[in-house]
Amino acid sequence: MTLSQFLAVMRRRRWWVAALTLLGIAAAGVVTLVQTPMYRAEASVFVSVSGSVSASDLSQGGSFSEARVSSYAELATAPRVLRDAARAAGVEGSVSELERAVRATSTADTVILTIGATQATRNDAIALADAVAEELVAVVAGIERTGADGQALVQLSVYQKATAPSAPVSPRIPVNIALGLLVGIGSGIGLALLRETVDTKIRSVEILRRTADRTVLAEIPLDEDMATAPLVEMDSNYSGRAEAFRQLRTHLTFTNLDGGPQTVVVTSAVPGEGKSSTSVNLALTLAQNGHRVILIDADLRRPSTSVSLDIESRVGLSTVLTHQVELEDAVQTVGTHGLHVLSAGRVPPNPSELLGSRQMSMLLDIVRQTYDYVIIDAPPVLPVTDPTVLAGLSSGVLFVTAVDGRATTTEVGQALATLDAVGARVLGLVANRVRGQRRQSTYYGYAPSTPVSESPRRARRARDGKAGPR
Repeated sequence: MTLSQFLAVMRRRRWWVAALTLLGIAAAGVVTLVQTPMYRAEASVFVSVSGSVSASDLSQGGSFSEARVSSYAELATAPRVLRDAARAAGVEGSVSELERAVRATSTADTVILTIGATQATRNDAIALADAVAEELVAVVAGIERTGADGQALVQLSVYQKATAPSAPVSPRIPVNIALGLLVGIGSGIGLALLRETVDTKIRSVEILRRTADRTVLAEIPLDEDMATAPLVEMDSNYSGRAEAFRQLRTHLTFTNLDGGPQTVVVTSAVPGEGKSSTSVNLALTLAQNGHRVILIDADLRRPSTSVSLDIESRVGLSTVLTHQVELEDAVQTVGTHGLHVLSAGRVPPNPSELLGSRQMSMLLDIVRQTYDYVIIDAPPVLPVTDPTVLAGLSSGVLFVTAVDGRATTTEVGQALATLDAVGARVLGLVANRVRGQRRQSTYYGYAPSTPVSESPRRARRARDGKAGPR
């Protein structure tokens, strides 16, 4: 995983990381609150050698004392010393508890032994440290051998009584909070990466591009008003959505290398990815640019074009294919740029048979003679076979995928493989509902996206001059 991919994952999963970070801090706070405050006191013991005070003796005695200090550190935590010291200090606890509470340490190249004791109260810590130091002095005096003068060769003395700070040494609030922060962030990042690994939903343009291994022709920004205003007013709108459809129009123009009429099927892997709104807005954009365009709603199972454009739905493709209505009488005109629309008509009992019929092929041959672009809104690929039938009759396919987690990588891969299997020419991908493109460009800076103020005027059949092919 590259750095850019890692950062993209963190952006998508930022709420997981934030939640676990806060949880880690909260857990550290709770642990800190329930911990019993502990105080630590330290007393110091000096080790010396008795006898001659010549320079040579002093040197040898100092070295001897240093060598003995480490042994006395072990002796300080012996059960005998700890039991007697605890009794003298009035501190209760088992030997194992006392062993955890008392530490004896020595500094290298010195003859000083530090006795540390940790207790729940400051006074108990001081009393226990002093008692261990005194008991250690007494024990060493009893076990060390004596010289000719009857004195012990090695003598211990308490040269500093125990002292303890007024503040407890634990819990260490800053350390606990920092540890909780680090654990929370680490857990959040780990969970984010794990979810990214097991999550197969398409949630970004990068995932879509990597999954499909196709060119993304346009990225349509997410618009919260799209549900109520699915159409983009192209004439005076410099919103991100309008610019994205203009970009799609430009790219689609460049895919038409032979310069002839283009028949473009617009589909998706699963329902609800926005292929119908993409079809309508693409057709409007092409018409605005002066092209002769007809939009055909070939989703005979769940038609939506008539609702989006507010046009007649009782006549359309199904009634034309079954010879109930002539093509020229079923085509309707929408908007000020002369976009022609053939709605789906009544929902038939046999959509696949109608779309794969000779009549459908003949209809497309007829409209190609009149229009520069034939935009076909087809059903999704995976639920039905209709799109693959239409793909064989078209110049190419635009594949729409919403990058909001609606489709999975498996579904997109299967849908594209199905199109490839029938020899369909996939012109490219359209990434729909792309987040993070909320700032919209104008000629002189940025302006908010302008929703459509009013839907296109209610389309009517072109009785005068016949809107459809002659």
